[in-house]
Amino acid sequence: MSISLSKTSHQATLSQTASGGAVGGDPVEALRQRVAQRVVEAYCDSALRFELIRYGVNDLALDSSTAGHVTDMELDSLGCANETKLLEELDGLLRRFTDNDKKLDQKERADAIQIVCRPKSGYSKGLVFDTAERRVVEFCRANRVKVKVGFLRWEIP
Repeated sequence: MSISLSKTSHQATLSQTASGGAVGGDPVEALRQRVAQRVVEAYCDSALRFELIRYGVNDLALDSSTAGHVTDMELDSLGCANETKLLEELDGLLRRFTDNDKKLDQKERADAIQIVCRPKSGYSKGLVFDTAERRVVEFCRANRVKVKVGFLRWEIP
């Protein structure tokens, strides 16, 4: 492996980096730069993540799983909340809480939402509260989980 220390190659690399182009034609590095440019306010929703993966597949000719892994790893390294991963974590918590009795009480619901909405260490944001609430309702409907609506009444939302 040889390293060129001439000023011309260093300036060309700097100009490529500043213009947003791929450094050395590396598609993984180009996708990492695109992720860093597109994510605002340290939160990446599912639509933006899908758009970034589609960019990696269509424009950079990466495999979809590779593009997904690169996107997720770059979001982690930037300390950005990844909505898709947080929703998967919420689904796992809801499954654990409702596995035995197919019932979700208010405390379990509040605990699950609080766990994913509170920022983890190293991150500045957690899952958006409204998104978490919608996912809980979708989960309960899809898995026929009952929630407590009265003193002794349980219904599927």
